[in-house]
Amino acid sequence: MLGSAPRLAEALRRATRLGEWDGAQPGSGEGVAAVRMVSGEAAAGHIACVAHLARGEGGIKVRQLSAVVDIGRIVNLDIARQQIEGGLLFGLSLATGSSVSYLGGLPVSARLVDLDLPTLADAPEIVLDLVASDAPPFDPGELGVAVAPPAIANALFAATGVRFRRLPLLSEGL
Repeated sequence: MLGSAPRLAEALRRATRLGEWDGAQPGSGEGVAAVRMVSGEAAAGHIACVAHLARGEGGIKVRQLSAVVDIGRIVNLDIARQQIEGGLLFGLSLATGSSVSYLGGLPVSARLVDLDLPTLADAPEIVLDLVASDAPPFDPGELGVAVAPPAIANALFAATGVRFRRLPLLSEGL
């Protein structure tokens, strides 16, 4: 199915190896997702992510996100890594319940603390691999946000057998 997207297919292959994905066996709590974004005619970003869940006190927790990213030629490695990791955490927060409320078309939350973003203690381990490429560079800022929720949703399905289709994922109960 990814024959016309070899860079995405390669990111997906590498991510499943990096995250030691077992094929989402029932009860495993593992899920995978892949996203391709295009900017202009030549630049494209590709990301694949494996999410690992664990059941514990207080419910289900994301314990690890493993991602492989192909953003073409990397202009600044540290900034690219920070943007992808930050995007993964923000995507995690959207999947698990953090959101912006609006009243009269304006956000109710006036400060970042009001968004209920994950703290360092809540953050899962992030394992990240960036693909070396000579392709035109792509801005990595939104890739992690787009891939984390579907990977987590697929991990929830593998863990529970229930398919969640709305954010936040557990908003309809378990």
